[in-house]
Amino acid sequence: MAVLRVILFLAYPGLIYLALAVMEPRTAAICMLLVLLVRLAITSPSSLRGYARAFRLPALAIAAAMLASAAWNDPRSLLATPAIVSFALLFTFARSLVRGESIVESFARVQREEALSWDEVRYCRRITSLWCGFFLLNGSLALGLALSGNLEGWVLYTGLVAYLLMGILFLSEFVYRQWRFRRYVGAPTDLLFQRIFPPRSL
Repeated sequence: MAVLRVILFLAYPGLIYLALAVMEPRTAAICMLLVLLVRLAITSPSSLRGYARAFRLPALAIAAAMLASAAWNDPRSLLATPAIVSFALLFTFARSLVRGESIVESFARVQREEALSWDEVRYCRRITSLWCGFFLLNGSLALGLALSGNLEGWVLYTGLVAYLLMGILFLSEFVYRQWRFRRYVGAPTDLLFQRIFPPRSL
């Protein structure tokens, strides 16, 4: 089920592009709302409560965008969904910087049992800020394309270019982090990086 959710999320721009080629925006929006309702219906109550805590605001914003498309038969609300997701992630990451522990630091603490050094904590905050910048830029570009009505440009960016940029950023930061800290905690990639970046002598 988790894999299916990821596939549907990644395929959203292509699905919307195909749907708008054969049906009105109102019909496409109603179909997407039905998909969301079915997804909610087959989710267990405990999982639903967990999702509600984590993704309540972006889910409500996406539902509102689809309802707007259904009400006014305008495709731009449907096209705005990737931008809404990006801005929701921006809000989540930025809020973690204000509240104390950055979201990247939270991920790092889950992955390792040892305490993080002060240098690692500062690094996590900087990377969280970097992702904030990415989500702001990505959301702005996606929103601009959605409002312009350039469907081909929108599907190319949101369905391909944005994922490539995200992957490049993630991979570049991951490799740099291995080089800088060289702390290996049993991840599948540790054997490879231990050969490339041997642990520093104490």
